Amino acid sequence: MEKEKLKKNGVFFIMLILFITKIFGFLKLRTIAQLFGASHELDIFWAAFTIPDMLFMILVAGSINAAIIPIFSDIFYKKGKEKLDKFFNYLLIILSIIIIFFALILFIFTPQITNFIIQSETLQGFLNFSQRITDTDFKLFVDLTRIMLLSPILLSISSLITAYLHIQKEFFTTSLAPLFYNIAMTIGPVITVALLKMGVDGIAISAVIGSVLHLVIQIPKFLSHYKSKFILSFRSVKEAFVDTHTWRAIKLAIPRTIGIIGEQINVVVNTLISFSLAAGALSAYKFAISLHLFPINIIGSAVAQVTLPDLAQHNSNRRKFIEILNKSIQFSLYLIFPIVAILIVLRLPIVRLAYGSGAFDWRATILTAWCLILLALSIVGQTVVQIILRAFYALKETWLPLIAIVIGILLNIFLAYYLTNFFSHYYDWRPILDRIFEQISTANGDGLWPVIKSFFKDIIVWSTNRGTSDFAVGGLSLSLGITYFVEMIIMMLLLNVKGKIITWKETIKPTLIKVLNTLIMGVGMYFVFKLFDFHLDTTRTFSIIVIFVVVSIYGLISYWLGSKIFRINEIESFEKKMVDLFNKFFRRKKDAESL
Repeated sequence: MEKEKLKKNGVFFIMLILFITKIFGFLKLRTIAQLFGASHELDIFWAAFTIPDMLFMILVAGSINAAIIPIFSDIFYKKGKEKLDKFFNYLLIILSIIIIFFALILFIFTPQITNFIIQSETLQGFLNFSQRITDTDFKLFVDLTRIMLLSPILLSISSLITAYLHIQKEFFTTSLAPLFYNIAMTIGPVITVALLKMGVDGIAISAVIGSVLHLVIQIPKFLSHYKSKFILSFRSVKEAFVDTHTWRAIKLAIPRTIGIIGEQINVVVNTLISFSLAAGALSAYKFAISLHLFPINIIGSAVAQVTLPDLAQHNSNRRKFIEILNKSIQFSLYLIFPIVAILIVLRLPIVRLAYGSGAFDWRATILTAWCLILLALSIVGQTVVQIILRAFYALKETWLPLIAIVIGILLNIFLAYYLTNFFSHYYDWRPILDRIFEQISTANGDGLWPVIKSFFKDIIVWSTNRGTSDFAVGGLSLSLGITYFVEMIIMMLLLNVKGKIITWKETIKPTLIKVLNTLIMGVGMYFVFKLFDFHLDTTRTFSIIVIFVVVSIYGLISYWLGSKIFRINEIESFEKKMVDLFNKFFRRKKDAESL
């Protein structure tokens, strides 16, 4: 019981650190938004960021959770710490060699890669984006990419250390790493761009500095656990490549790496499609992505981070495994749902508070808020997918989830293209529905079918032809939301191939109750929001803050009351936690007064 309590406290503590990290993440993006707005120059930066980010994601990020942590766990609990340190040495050697090799290749051939992306007739014909790329953009794209290629090297080593520390249950230090990265990305642009006038190059340099801090902050705690001596020699390299655990990790990592490659193709396709849209569309999309990742990174990542070592430890105890997984899913959903409701109802105030100053104008606000509401479905899907993926990895099954990922990739590419076309004509369904109802009301019985037929014909026409509306960027957001939701359903079905893990009683029923509670909360919040919106001057920051605070408090109280009425299990944990914090606070205050 005491161990379970410590685990819950650890999750809450990690969430707190991740919350602070995301606050700095917003400050980072707010600073960038103030300096550049949703501009073409910033679009080039985000596009250039894709290549180094892709290198890190493909070679490292996927394999950490899919292969390295489960094998670290096996070695640590079955063979001891000495064997774990030896395997860590091998992985560090292999990872360093591979990541540096590919970074050098990309550094050398960046101009050729850029030229292909810009000049490819196939891409031009399919995406029609090259008219917005100039010779100046070409040089800027190449320079930014080359600067940021240092980041994946540093982050790869840092991520391996993170995996090592997770097995030691050292979550605090590993949570600090992204915090320091965001601090560097917040303060860096102020110095490099605002003071030193370095342009978007300054953001790229800040990213490299952040990567250095991401690594350095973990080294002291790592050295307190790591007692072996790192040796780099021809013999150690040879031993690393022939070690059985190394090849086992590679085999487990291959499916996840394939999946990551596909996911990065999605990123590239979305980026290229955004260049066929209005200037600043990609930046608005990126700003919305950051906001929608807020609950995912804080709640989903914290729960998944703590859950994976436990799932890996109990992978042979099926009853315990199922209990840990379902409790993790329900716990994360209970926290996620009210945040989703707040983001949907208060999207405009949130965007204004997060980014709305400097060069970030009203157009950028509307576009970002539009993307944000369409990303809402993705928040639930991505959160659950993170946890279910950990369940597969703990079972050392990396091929089955690849099926869901591949389907998701193909679906996203298909939807991204057709939905951006559709929203380039219409982003508001109300006039379309009004027109349909008008036609139906004026038609006789024989005229109903032609109206319906005409409606679907118009949808096909809008989806296959690009219009001029700025709101086309919403297609990227909605495609991502639908994709992750479908991916979540498929992964649940595939996980049950390994046994009856996702069930009606433990998974589906409690989720539906939470959804009902959230809908009641959201409807009430909408009416309260409209009430205040009519009576306050929303052009003023103070009024926006008042609306956000009042409506959010109402929503959370509604959610809490609904949780009591529907007898949602997770409410008991929160009430106990709040009572504990309250008692600790007043006990410390009383002790201080007695001194």
